[in-house]
Amino acid sequence: MTKPTSSRVCRSVGEASDLLKLIANTNRLAIVCYLMETDASVSALEEELGIRQPTLSQQLAELREAGIIEGHRDGKAIVYRVIDPRIEAIVHTLRDMFSGLDDVTGRFGMAKLPVDEVMFD
Repeated sequence: MTKPTSSRVCRSVGEASDLLKLIANTNRLAIVCYLMETDASVSALEEELGIRQPTLSQQLAELREAGIIEGHRDGKAIVYRVIDPRIEAIVHTLRDMFSGLDDVTGRFGMAKLPVDEVMFD
């Protein structure tokens, strides 16, 4: 149930809160960070992020439904990419604040992200 919002609070506060809640999940944030570096299929995301397929599919569906990512067919695979510029701005800000978010693809020698597979927010 949503709490009533004061008329003194900007109208977008609920939308902003929902967006932040969406990417506050460890798995979804890892997926978005990775997809900002490169488009990727489910199997590539599973291998690179260490998120098991059922959990990964659930998180991708939530990101897709929210309009954060989109997938396109490439042969038999669906390849995902980030399409929401608000998320890109948020992640860029987070990367400025947290240095470990800047190279999730490992292109610069960063170890794999520790991802919590049991997160089902």
